[in-house]
Amino acid sequence: MTGAEPGILRAVDMNTVNALTIFSAELRAQRQRIGWTQTVLGAKIGYSGSFVSDVERCARTPALDFASSCDRELGLPGTLARIHQLIGRDAYAAGAFALITFERRAVRIHEWEMRVVPALLQTPGYARAVIRAARPNDSDEAVARLVAARLERQELLSGEHPPMLWSVLQEGVIRQAIGGAAVMGEQLGRLIELAGMPRILLQILPFSASDNAGASGPVTVFEFAGAPTVCYTECYGGGRVVEGQGEVADLMTAVNMVRASALCPGESMRLLRAVRREHDGR
Repeated sequence: MTGAEPGILRAVDMNTVNALTIFSAELRAQRQRIGWTQTVLGAKIGYSGSFVSDVERCARTPALDFASSCDRELGLPGTLARIHQLIGRDAYAAGAFALITFERRAVRIHEWEMRVVPALLQTPGYARAVIRAARPNDSDEAVARLVAARLERQELLSGEHPPMLWSVLQEGVIRQAIGGAAVMGEQLGRLIELAGMPRILLQILPFSASDNAGASGPVTVFEFAGAPTVCYTECYGGGRVVEGQGEVADLMTAVNMVRASALCPGESMRLLRAVRREHDGR
């Protein structure tokens, strides 16, 4: 993680966050990391300093060429170009835009989920089924865009420096046949594959577990190198970023209590394989 991340976290207003605010915060933080003024960066990419200033203030929407040129001069691996793809495209609920920044900069991601397979672990077919069920009035093209945006987020798991990902899923998540038996069988196979990868831990909280500390809802915890830990909680129609360290500590405790009640990774793998055989036999 570069020295820019703490600045990014401070710069983004999580109540009004969208793709353009994420882009402007990232641009500003990366420019300041190198120590360039807006005029210097503008000269290097063929734009005026006032244009760069307008972009950083969200007063002007940049073109893709601007984003790509900034990536090149700032030494970024396509970061701004990827964020730019989301500008003008309703790819996420407003609060979830923060996940773009958090996921890519976290060194550890801890998550508890009792509704569906988390986005970073979904297959294309499963993602399509989940999104279509939640957005029955959307066109096929709109659903396809949302699926593509979700799958793009998963690239971080196969990157050069992937975060450690520790997921705990409620047993109902792996038993509900979202998309039908074939789609669910493929999704279970993907979970089994991911559970065998380095830096990924997967546990299942069985139906038999009592006094579930995570009953209030799903939680994702992002740990960074050199920046405070942040949590994200989600409910119907939106999500909430939690930055207050007292509440962050409480949510991390809840996640740890769920882990303590969950099956160990080995037993979780055996349950996944058994449930997959059930889906294959349908």
